[in-house]
Amino acid sequence: MKNNGDIVPFIKQKDYIMVNNVFGGGSFAKTVLLQDPFIDELFVAKKYEPLYEGLKEKFYKNFLDEIKILYKLNHRNIVRIYNYYAYEDVFTGYILMEYIDGANIEEYITEYTGIGDPVTLDDLFMQLIDGFCYIEEHSIIHRDIREGNILIDKFGTVKVIDFGIGKIFEKSTMGFDSLVTEINRKGSDTLPQEYFEGFYTSQTDMFYLAELVNRLLKGAKIQEMLDFSYQDILNKMMEKLPVDRFENFVEIKGAMGKHDFINMKISKEDKVVYQKFVNLIYKALSSFTDEQKFNYDSEIFIAKLEKALRDNLFEEVIHKNADVINSVVSGSYKYNNHVDIPCTIVKDFLDWFKKSMPQSQKLILTNIISKLSMIDVVEEESEVPF
Repeated sequence: MKNNGDIVPFIKQKDYIMVNNVFGGGSFAKTVLLQDPFIDELFVAKKYEPLYEGLKEKFYKNFLDEIKILYKLNHRNIVRIYNYYAYEDVFTGYILMEYIDGANIEEYITEYTGIGDPVTLDDLFMQLIDGFCYIEEHSIIHRDIREGNILIDKFGTVKVIDFGIGKIFEKSTMGFDSLVTEINRKGSDTLPQEYFEGFYTSQTDMFYLAELVNRLLKGAKIQEMLDFSYQDILNKMMEKLPVDRFENFVEIKGAMGKHDFINMKISKEDKVVYQKFVNLIYKALSSFTDEQKFNYDSEIFIAKLEKALRDNLFEEVIHKNADVINSVVSGSYKYNNHVDIPCTIVKDFLDWFKKSMPQSQKLILTNIISKLSMIDVVEEESEVPF
């Protein structure tokens, strides 16, 4: 029997089949595509292999940091890591991660038509902000935002990859960045103030993300088909001075939620229908017990509310409040079933929501999420003894 502190070796070797040995690479790593013959799944293996041998030892710590960063993150818009192999005596190693079948953000936006594309430009941008909001909340900066490091899979899910020069930061110790010359790009049309002052923060991630999206939108082949609604938000994100940008990615999410309500024609009756429904969900949702996760898909939102009404067809109030909450909250939470949610209020809201234009539906749903995100996260203590 092993004691605490003993090494627990796993002897069995795991073999993979090489599918593509020239899958990709960059200045510090080579990637190949492998297949696990046991579960018949594809994986990307990233090998730390700088182009110049003299850099191998210098940047090896960044490779190890990438492993630590990816293990801290678990979000639908961030590439997943499955395993790693570090050979510190020879300054090399491998990261085994998910295979993303799709295109990079440059390919997606350049060829965008809006017809048959799995995700709209607005949805793409929302996912990016959601992913970087999560990264920021975990005190991480990416520091290498470029075309090849943002992918969109065939289902329209954004995936941020390559944290090779990412960094875990302490807000109290932010200062000069030792890699500033490697990570700030002289080729950009405009540069952030940080470039000249020699440091890089989460707000610098914000700047370069906006600069990238803005540049790609300008380079899209069919300009008249672009359906992007957040140019004003993009412009603020890439202001030269950090003080003129949003303070953080959470603030961007809030701005997006309120963004186009100015342009929407909302009657007093509309506001009553909306507020009756949303206020009841807000009262019924006691707390989140884990990371706040939401559903941004209007079709799923509609389908779940329709099911809630069908399941309570002969009731005055919704029997189980979770049936309504689940339409917009996808993570774990606690709720109060003593708050009555009348079926008529849900039906009136659903009828109104379904009559709204698709873009209005997204805005309504984003505003609901913005309100619910103010509810606290209270993690539950595990009942398992160890």
